[in-house]
Amino acid sequence: MCAKLIFFGGKGGVGKSTTSAATAVYLAKLNPEKKIFLISFDIAHNVGDLFDMEIGDKITQVLPNLWAMEPDADRYTEDYVRDFVEKAKKLMYDLPLVKKMTNLEQYIEESFSAASIPLAVKNSIFFDQILETENDYDIFVVDMPPTGNMVSIFEVPKTTMQVFLKSTLETMDKVLEFVAAMRKLNPANWFRPGANERRKNQAAELLGMLKELDRRNDRIMRMLKTLSSLRFVTIAERPSYEEIRRAADLVKKYVPLEGIVINKLNHDGLDCKFCATETVHQKKYVKLIEETFKDKRIWRTWRVEDEVIGVAKLEAFARSLYEGETFETIIRPVKPSQP
Repeated sequence: MCAKLIFFGGKGGVGKSTTSAATAVYLAKLNPEKKIFLISFDIAHNVGDLFDMEIGDKITQVLPNLWAMEPDADRYTEDYVRDFVEKAKKLMYDLPLVKKMTNLEQYIEESFSAASIPLAVKNSIFFDQILETENDYDIFVVDMPPTGNMVSIFEVPKTTMQVFLKSTLETMDKVLEFVAAMRKLNPANWFRPGANERRKNQAAELLGMLKELDRRNDRIMRMLKTLSSLRFVTIAERPSYEEIRRAADLVKKYVPLEGIVINKLNHDGLDCKFCATETVHQKKYVKLIEETFKDKRIWRTWRVEDEVIGVAKLEAFARSLYEGETFETIIRPVKPSQP
């Protein structure tokens, strides 16, 4: 049963995926009794690259108690909406005039297709994978896309049903307006025999599907509020600092921000003029981050010479990041000064 959802977000290129994968590996190593699921919400997946193995659009076992997945949003969208789309088209085609008007039929086919589904609905597919597997894993570690897309994904559960319903009804309204106009010209054979009852049943099925979508989204919103922990990954530079500062305000109504990871810091005493200058700038932004997020847990990581690829190097990265921490303090972070 899902006990915690840990999201890693931030600006592109700051090490979100590495931090996500390393955290998942470390949690799995710290507590072999817990099942950990690492899932990428970023359409440009690279979790498989970090483990140097094929993962892709299937749940793949990485360690005895760690699984990973890179969902294909387009495929899930197709599966998710196919039944709804087919029922909506059937309802429209129950109007005799529709099949006789080539342009109108083409409009319906284009409007009720996976490609036409609003982006908000497509983004919600990522959360659907968590709902489908929430009883199978204890901890979900989620690699989020860069900040702008991350914020829109957190907004999704609250708005998906409204967006989907609005899009569907707008298409239906346009078709019905056209058919109503044609009816005045040729009222004969308006409905096929028994069409009224059939259309009522079809409409009831569509409404039931929308209500189920709404119920699932309510569940996601509750999980975000009660089980989630967002951590921003950043580097000690102005653009990254400004981005997490703005993002913190945007996401606070959806998910609790509990920590900051400052990545790619220089070690002191490097014998390099450029490095020494960069270190001065880094310390300036580390101080700003600590002041801005003084009520959050802050972790630091250092530049490494080699690529962090493979389980062993991911674990080593996590040991440096979470030095002295336990399984519990990682999933439920507190500031060191707190009891």
